[in-house]
Amino acid sequence: MFTKVKQNNGGKIMNFCPKCGTSVKAGARFCPNCGFDLQVKGATPTSAASAPAQATPQPQVQPQTQPQVQFQQQATMAAPMPQATANGAIDYQSNLGLFGAFSEYMKEYAKFNGRMSRANYWWAYLAISIIEVIALTLSYAMGSFLLLNVVGLLFFVPGCSSYVRRLHDSNLSAVNILWLFLPIAGPIYLLVLLCKPGDQQANRFG
Repeated sequence: MFTKVKQNNGGKIMNFCPKCGTSVKAGARFCPNCGFDLQVKGATPTSAASAPAQATPQPQVQPQTQPQVQFQQQATMAAPMPQATANGAIDYQSNLGLFGAFSEYMKEYAKFNGRMSRANYWWAYLAISIIEVIALTLSYAMGSFLLLNVVGLLFFVPGCSSYVRRLHDSNLSAVNILWLFLPIAGPIYLLVLLCKPGDQQANRFG
């Protein structure tokens, strides 16, 4: 014999299967859901309060992985690309502005190979002209041209190297600097060569 736990539900006596918790009518021998024998010794039907609660499956959250492509793109963008376009092609006619061109002018102090774009050459020339005007003004104020001579010597070597690289940018040989020694017409012709647009693509000098 076993004891049945009963519950009054709307005037009806109801039992619950101790195996699956399904409600069964009073006097029923087998569970209508799982077929469990309710008359087995030791089997105790449970009430609704003690019926096993069915666990509600919780959705598993998949860990989100950060794409590595974005990190690689940021690392590529952070890498220095001097005078190069976004697709990696070299910009032979770069325009660095006044300070950028003068900085490049001084960094390549004695570099006689390679090229120098027309924009960067004239920006650097403008910066040097401003410095020389300041030096000339101070020299007049001090009554001595020592400062002006020092500035002139300082810019002599980079001035020659920038001449050569500017001519190279137009695919011209450095021999054209010799036009300076031809009175009147020579410097004018050299000035025309320095004003020529540079090659958009690589030439024999770079």
